Amino acid sequence: MASIRERRKADGSVSYAVLWRDSDTQKQTSHNLPTMDAAKRLKRLIEANGNSLSTVEQHLEKVEIGGPSVAENMTRHVELLTSAGPDQIKRYGAAIKNYFSGRLGKLPVAAVEHEDVVLWVKEMQRKTYQGKPLSPKTIANHHGLLSASMETAVRLRRRTDNPCRGIKLPKDESTEEKMYFMTAQASLEIVNAHPERYQVFMSCLRATGARFGEVTAFYADDFSLDSETPSVRVERAWKRDENNRFYIGPPKTKKSRRTISLPPSFVRQVRPLVEAATPGQHVFHTTYGGPIRHSTFWEFWDAAVKARGYPEDDRPRIHDMRHTHASLMLAGGMSIYELSRRLGHESIQTTIDRYSHLVPDAHFRAIDIAEKALEA
Repeated sequence: MASIRERRKADGSVSYAVLWRDSDTQKQTSHNLPTMDAAKRLKRLIEANGNSLSTVEQHLEKVEIGGPSVAENMTRHVELLTSAGPDQIKRYGAAIKNYFSGRLGKLPVAAVEHEDVVLWVKEMQRKTYQGKPLSPKTIANHHGLLSASMETAVRLRRRTDNPCRGIKLPKDESTEEKMYFMTAQASLEIVNAHPERYQVFMSCLRATGARFGEVTAFYADDFSLDSETPSVRVERAWKRDENNRFYIGPPKTKKSRRTISLPPSFVRQVRPLVEAATPGQHVFHTTYGGPIRHSTFWEFWDAAVKARGYPEDDRPRIHDMRHTHASLMLAGGMSIYELSRRLGHESIQTTIDRYSHLVPDAHFRAIDIAEKALEA
């Protein structure tokens, strides 16, 4: 641990000495700084680098630069967000605490250079979570938060540029399929392997492709079963606040507010539940009348996929019912644009990135369409 001592000079001025035992030489070491703020920043930096003078020396000039630290600037950036919900704010706060509490997070935001961000990326590549290295996607997500906070620093005139620009991030070399697509028959068998009281709920996930938190938030008024085109309206979803409590809020994105058409077979299934739902009660609920939670419902899902003989290391997740729905819609002839609207993706590029490989003949259909459209 480092400590700070105030030192009064002969001329009456004051300096602040940071003292620590160097981990490389085991010698008592000190460094004088003109202000208490600079001394505190150096103290945090020394402790973050294992009390190693050789590691810290190259950053001493940066420590003397004033202003908020990287972590403090990131916190301010999150405070200024206007479109993030409580659950997202909580995740950002956890990311700042877990991934920016080291050397980079303690540097003054005005002093950060391209090299500092590169070193942080390399540090992230050495980190592990639950015994496994951080994935390239995780590193990219945290780098994105850092970069966005640097843009805020520029707007707040805390620095003149964004040092995150041009950083080459690790690539995901994994060939493992991240999404599990089931056939119509296989997904139906999983639905039927659930307890009878949850089969209509599972059929809703399968028939609509809606997210778990959206389906569990449906009220009877969201369903239009007797209209010319039966449908359900997605207006809300379950979320978590900063205290990890569940609450009903808006769906994931602006385009997640959508109307999903329902197949007649599912309309017949869900009608009794819609008509039986009391005011204020969700259509799909537990036997006690409470909301269905992902964490507890997973036990029923796990039992169902086990019953269907899926191996331990190659099993679909609950969310894969959404991916399966997408694959079945594309196989049935739905366009990628229609699917994007049905799934509530904010950008059609998201839909293309995830599912375009399921329509390998799309280019050939495009040729036929172009040929017919351009015929004189």
